[in-house]
Amino acid sequence: MGSQNFIINIENQKWLFNEQEDLCSHGEIYLNVDGTIITQTGMDEEWGISESALALLRTLDKEYICDIENEEGLILHGCGTMLMLGCPISIHWTINHIGENVVLKDFVKVISTDQKAIYYEGLHIEVNENEYRKQIVSFALQAKELFNKSSEKIISNEFERSMYTDFWTEYNHLLNKYK
Repeated sequence: MGSQNFIINIENQKWLFNEQEDLCSHGEIYLNVDGTIITQTGMDEEWGISESALALLRTLDKEYICDIENEEGLILHGCGTMLMLGCPISIHWTINHIGENVVLKDFVKVISTDQKAIYYEGLHIEVNENEYRKQIVSFALQAKELFNKSSEKIISNEFERSMYTDFWTEYNHLLNKYK
């Protein structure tokens, strides 16, 4: 039972559009659960990195139940929309905190906007909570690097500016709490 059973990291990260106007980073993620590679470079899949990092940070102290019909997911595609708003393409799994361990199960990858999905039947692991936290915090720190070395965002829409500010307030709060 260790981090080798759950590995998640960013393989590459970029802006889709103009660096100053793109509010979410995108790229490829490596996700290996007990030897099963759910996503990696070469699978022709691009994910919303910063959005996924926040979704994962939220799981460090909260349960998450895999529900592809009603939940956003943990690894989010982004679909070019603004900050976690409604694209069904995603990767989900259930997260249960049990004592000093975290149980990860019910892995599903939704691969199209019509909810076509790949179910990873029987994929179920238990990871030490500290190891899980290290993987998620490392992923979130990696995601934040691109923003740290980029120029300041130009956000003319007040609603988007407010969402962007709220996003980073929560992100930084959770990151500082767990790193």
